[in-house]
Amino acid sequence: MSETRKPAANPEGRIVALPRYRAQLDRGRSSRHADALFAAADPVSAIRALPPDEFFYVLHELGFPEALDIMVHGTAEQVQGALDLAIWDRDRISAERADEWLAAMAQAPHETVAAWARGLDIELLAFLLRQRARIYDLSLEEPPDEPEGSLFDTPDRLFTLELLGDEQTQRMTQHLVENLYRADQSMMRRFLVGMRSELDAELEETASRWRSGRMADLGFVDFYQALEVYRELDPASVHLEPDPVSSARPPDESSADDSHLRLPVVMADRLASTTPFARAVAGLTSAAEVANLHFALVALCNRVLSADRVSPGDDQVVAAVLARVAATLDLAVESLSRGDNAAGVAAVRRVPLIKLFRLGVSLVGKLHKLARSLVRNSPFAALRPAVDLWEPEDAEVLAALTRLRPLFPRLLDNPPTAGERPFASLHDLTTATAAVERAGAALALVVGLGVRPEHISPERLAVMGIADPAVLDAGLLVRTVLVQRLLGQAPGPIEPLRAEAISSFKDKFNSNRQHIEIMAKSAAAILQSAAPGAHFTPATEAVATRWLHGLAPLGPVLIAD
Repeated sequence: MSETRKPAANPEGRIVALPRYRAQLDRGRSSRHADALFAAADPVSAIRALPPDEFFYVLHELGFPEALDIMVHGTAEQVQGALDLAIWDRDRISAERADEWLAAMAQAPHETVAAWARGLDIELLAFLLRQRARIYDLSLEEPPDEPEGSLFDTPDRLFTLELLGDEQTQRMTQHLVENLYRADQSMMRRFLVGMRSELDAELEETASRWRSGRMADLGFVDFYQALEVYRELDPASVHLEPDPVSSARPPDESSADDSHLRLPVVMADRLASTTPFARAVAGLTSAAEVANLHFALVALCNRVLSADRVSPGDDQVVAAVLARVAATLDLAVESLSRGDNAAGVAAVRRVPLIKLFRLGVSLVGKLHKLARSLVRNSPFAALRPAVDLWEPEDAEVLAALTRLRPLFPRLLDNPPTAGERPFASLHDLTTATAAVERAGAALALVVGLGVRPEHISPERLAVMGIADPAVLDAGLLVRTVLVQRLLGQAPGPIEPLRAEAISSFKDKFNSNRQHIEIMAKSAAAILQSAAPGAHFTPATEAVATRWLHGLAPLGPVLIAD
């Protein structure tokens, strides 16, 4: 960067200096732009100096056809790396993504296309062409009289290709083959002869193995190995190491400069904020520590993408996953530092980044286990078909927390909104834990009021005239029981209310404030007696208060036909 910025105070009053790392990220992101590359003294050399993954990010952010101006100057290694990141969906090649990249490659000069072809995995190129054309060696066979696609004779008249796909795909395949023939007929003849004897499954499997090795070098390790980042640990076991974290960078990268920082934009943007992890990174002053942190962060991001089986070219999903990575690191740093900036800096300096991430995962994991236990151990969970008694807010909270990668339900934000977001703070954990406790408290009160699984079994629901169990929830059942009790009925199996009972309740308790207050006190006493130990906890009291508000005016109850 050409100018030095003055430190700026964050909202909490602490001073956050512009860190060396953010400055490096700014330079790295600027150098990723096409205009910056072409403004270099030797643009071709600047482009070819990009590591393969950075080359992919440049092309991906530009998008085709604009990216072709950069791509034509790329080496075979760079193009292979871009294809590794762009066209695969787990261990299979995405035909749609491959079409986009092959169409771009076909537009390059034939000498460039041939240079790429010589450097690409031969199995990958063979598989891509076999998926788009059937090959007929005219010295051995004749092409079909009624082909599925259009027929194209190669320039040497030795082969006929049956071009498959729509017209655009056929034109792209023909153009690519013509370019390769124009550059090197001998190479293409050998290539087509060899392609005919291969099986698609074997070609794709071999190409996948070669790709896996290259991806592992970038941190995109095998799925099962990558899952290590999600292995939970005991949060109490995470301590600051006596010395700074040792470098995990390969020797050939230890002396690399910062001209190309291979970090997705969503993570780079997050490091420009004032979150706990960003503030901790801001405190790193040693060039070696900054470089090590960057290498570890890139490796972590790539491992998480591998563990979540996300394609690096899927922008929307990548952004969501890496936002969760950043938030998880924020949570871990806050847990270790408790708001102390110096302790936060010490955490990123003296705790390996993957271990830091696993700490954040483990903190959320404890809440995940609590929510899953509540859902699985519900006395109503064994009913078949299942009867879900969670009220809408509780159901939304539990759905967010019991998913494979738990998220924070935004309805718990202040103000509440729709959707979910990553857990990013200890306050998030406290808020969500309280919500789970309220859901458990609701279930405990339902059971305490005498409602049992057999009362809402499929057979019993049929007798009550309820065809869809989904209409039931804890609040509806509790209101029904409370109306029965307030009208003087003795405890017993839950029964739908008749119209005259509902009318009597409304006449008796909804007529004036004094009657409503009497009803509320009586209902509160009934609920308190149903609570474990006949005492309210903060969770059971909050649920009881919510339900009491549903008595005047009276909310939904079970109604007899």
